[in-house]
Amino acid sequence: MERRLRNQARAPRSEKAPKRRSHAGGASVEAAGGFPVSVLAERTGTLVPTIHHYRYLGLLPEATALASNRFLYDERHVEALIMIRLLRDRRSMPLEAIRGVLPDLLLIEHDGGSPADIWDDVIVPYLDRSSPDVVRGRLVVTAREAFALHGYAQVNVADLCREAGIAKGSFYRYFDSKEAIFLAAAHSTVEVVGQQFDELPSGLSERQAVEKLQLMLGPMAPLLLEVASGELRHQANVAGVVAAIAAGLAAHVMPRLVTRGQAAVPVARRVVDSALVGLLRPALGAMPSSPA
Repeated sequence: MERRLRNQARAPRSEKAPKRRSHAGGASVEAAGGFPVSVLAERTGTLVPTIHHYRYLGLLPEATALASNRFLYDERHVEALIMIRLLRDRRSMPLEAIRGVLPDLLLIEHDGGSPADIWDDVIVPYLDRSSPDVVRGRLVVTAREAFALHGYAQVNVADLCREAGIAKGSFYRYFDSKEAIFLAAAHSTVEVVGQQFDELPSGLSERQAVEKLQLMLGPMAPLLLEVASGELRHQANVAGVVAAIAAGLAAHVMPRLVTRGQAAVPVARRVVDSALVGLLRPALGAMPSSPA
């Protein structure tokens, strides 16, 4: 790749340990009054179902319970949601890794500046001691973005390792080859899009589901189309990959549909097929009308 996937200069590592906030006894610090989830969603640009999903995964600080299904939130939750978004967008960190490092990041005082400037003091040591699954996941996320942006031929293992922050020699602990991580990146679209789809409210019409799925698949369209073109060329290494991805996506779509039970099975498959075909439309451009 001629350019980095994310053109962001990493701040110099500080010799001083970052200052940490004092949360007495580790207890939650309640903001005066608090506010409902609708306000939290508006302030952070995060969907309400996504907030509930993060709370269920244990990513957010404890909220104040008013009833079994009503909670009050405060500034800690605003900061946590902003950090989660930054970690996912700028660092390509999976939710499992974010859950491990977020509590320490929330304790850091950044004096009103960008927290990203001193994150390395917490994130790099965490990544150094990460489990193999976390490191593998980081490589897959990096590969998914790289192959979608540049295509298979323009990406090499050294680029992926540099972006993922691991030594090149460590790559082969997790993948046998560039081809192997390409296939893993393609299959990972099911998980990343599935997680997003799982956060949507149920009761979607077929048309709504197609629109949502196509929007989510958009950034990964070049990767998926490259896999599909390989199947059309009868490349043995990608045989059946598109069908497996489609089946996996349909499994996530089905519970969100207004259609229920067995009747939802063909609808979910049509949603996936329509969304995948829809990814080709920008490339087709304006189609000339057929002669009368």
